[in-house]
Amino acid sequence: MANYLTIDQGNSEAKITFWNDTELVDSVIEARLTPSSVESFVNGRPLSGAIYCSVVQNNGPVINKLSHLARCVYRLSPSTPLPINIDYATPNTLGSDRVAAAVGAWSDFKGRDILVIDAGTAVTYDYVDASGTFRGGNIAPGITMELKALNQFTARLPLIPFPENMGSLRDTIIGRDTAEAITLGAVYSVVASIGYYRSRLPKDTVVVLGGGCGHHLASLCDFDVHVDEHLASKGLNRILLYNEN
Repeated sequence: MANYLTIDQGNSEAKITFWNDTELVDSVIEARLTPSSVESFVNGRPLSGAIYCSVVQNNGPVINKLSHLARCVYRLSPSTPLPINIDYATPNTLGSDRVAAAVGAWSDFKGRDILVIDAGTAVTYDYVDASGTFRGGNIAPGITMELKALNQFTARLPLIPFPENMGSLRDTIIGRDTAEAITLGAVYSVVASIGYYRSRLPKDTVVVLGGGCGHHLASLCDFDVHVDEHLASKGLNRILLYNEN
């Protein structure tokens, strides 16, 4: 069995995961990704391969460090061979994080229609059909972005912190004060969107939710949601293995 490393560089943080073939062994989230943080995480463990993807500018020093740690290094790009098909009008603008999450979901639900949701700084709602073809999707502000925008673009609405315990909101639909109204508005705009897209896709579409607040959002949905906090990292692992084999 071989060891593999994945790096998913998002807008606000990076996730590094260590895999033994398809088994997740270890993971860490780094607020600031550096060559030394990658080397510290690897901690001398042998690597057969590594894959890096980023929604921001590529981190050259980190990619260079990977080339010294792993036998083979991949950078996810529009030209990278994938285990799914891409049917998207502008593939060069398709975020690598969306591709990774779609592959992660497909690896668990091959042959099913899938609504793939990744809830981070932005929330992406993507559709992979039963043939394994990425058909496209939509992008909307994430909860934190909504909270900040309501404060920044209005005169008097306060900045409300991210609701860490979303599950406690399940029985509260209507805000009884301004802070609660803003919180519920931001959270339920995402929950309502998930339900709406699900209702417009084929009847037996599987809903797969990734991102750090996936479990909390799933607890507010009135239908089955499969949560995988390592969804994009899993997809990167499967893309790496697809190219290795």
